[in-house]
Amino acid sequence: MTDSPKKTLRREALRRLKLAAEADPAQLRSAKLRRKLASHLEGDAKTVAIYAPLPHEVNLLPLLQEYPLHRFVFPLCMPEHQLEFRHVQDTARDMRPGAMNIPEPAAHTVAVKPEEIDLLIVPGVAFTRQGERMGYGGGYYDRFIPRCTRARVLALAFEEQIYDVLPTEEHDLRIPLIITTG
Repeated sequence: MTDSPKKTLRREALRRLKLAAEADPAQLRSAKLRRKLASHLEGDAKTVAIYAPLPHEVNLLPLLQEYPLHRFVFPLCMPEHQLEFRHVQDTARDMRPGAMNIPEPAAHTVAVKPEEIDLLIVPGVAFTRQGERMGYGGGYYDRFIPRCTRARVLALAFEEQIYDVLPTEEHDLRIPLIITTG
């Protein structure tokens, strides 16, 4: 049985990402993307949804120290491929290893309603410049984004995550803004 085009591309994109991460041990590319994000964190964006990065993803964790007046919320995977975001003030205290050893908010953290989120930063494996996104295959963000009625939605991507075309399905949502290292 052959893999679907999405599975094949996801595997190739992850391979490229992991190779690039090995070539950037100081995470200079992540720092560059955080600087490009700065203008989006000004003004009314006080509750910001981010994610704990895998080693090959954009590292957003320094934002907690760089923007101490913001409220940062992190995803917690729930049954039936749903996300709940919870307020995290200190990653060492408020996060624990979750599914696939990805850090997630600990039980004592407080849930935040989707309509309270001002800025939602979405992870992904691959993107197009037109906003198409390929995630990890669970559909969590495709289900969650429509619930964020007031949030500006964007993604940060390394250049090797950008493709001309991605295989998409009807349920795949577009991301209005992709900020890249290029």
